[in-house]
Amino acid sequence: MNKILILGGSGLIGTAIINELTKYNQFDVYSTYFQNPITLNQEKSFKLDIQDEDNISSILDNLKPKIIISCLRGSFNKQLTLHVKTAEYLRENGGSLYFFSTTNIFDNDLSKPHYEDDLPSSNTDYGQYKIECEKKISEILHDNACILRIPQVFGKSSPRMSELLNSLHNNKDIIVYPKLYHNTNTNDMIAKQLCYIINNKLKGIFHLVSDDIVNHKDFYKNLIAGLGFINARIKENFEEEGYFALLSKRTNEFPEKLRFTNKSVINYLIN
Repeated sequence: MNKILILGGSGLIGTAIINELTKYNQFDVYSTYFQNPITLNQEKSFKLDIQDEDNISSILDNLKPKIIISCLRGSFNKQLTLHVKTAEYLRENGGSLYFFSTTNIFDNDLSKPHYEDDLPSSNTDYGQYKIECEKKISEILHDNACILRIPQVFGKSSPRMSELLNSLHNNKDIIVYPKLYHNTNTNDMIAKQLCYIINNKLKGIFHLVSDDIVNHKDFYKNLIAGLGFINARIKENFEEEGYFALLSKRTNEFPEKLRFTNKSVINYLIN
């Protein structure tokens, strides 16, 4: 049985991944948390403080995982140090690292959507940190590093949805960007796609995104209408424009049930 360690298992994506992986008999699933203990597999969870550089080494030496999935949050510099240590452990002991990255690695060029083989360029600290992590992990692990870039992620009980519903119920402004195009995914779909990648030993860089791109204003208007709010206070902001979006050249590697559109994301959220 393969031991899998999920770094950041208490977050939106980490929780969904634990739920999905435990459906497979071949995986022995462990996870880390920082502030919020994980109820899904409490007996197999470890408290991880990224400020303590020896903490991750102790967890790895005791657990000896063969697959590590990173959904971590926190200090960029401390995360980078932790990911380098994790990659070096896997290089020495054998194993693969699945690292979640972001659309933000392309936030210096919003003139077009970006594919897996485009060169990252970011003007934000967050994007630059993710680029450096991708680079370091890939240099250390080569084919045993899998980079998973994700867009804006929604879940039925996610902070993003909770904030939207709170604004709608309290008649607050909903900011939309009529000149901005993006795409989305859900926590549950990301977990299913990741399991497929692991089970089929797929390698390299993946953009885990919808097959299409949608206007930011249109997406939110359709989502809000689907949630049953007719007189929502929608406020337009024209300052942000361009394509904050990923597209994939590898969608044909997934079965039809793991491919989706922005419309299907909305349908998932409202049903």
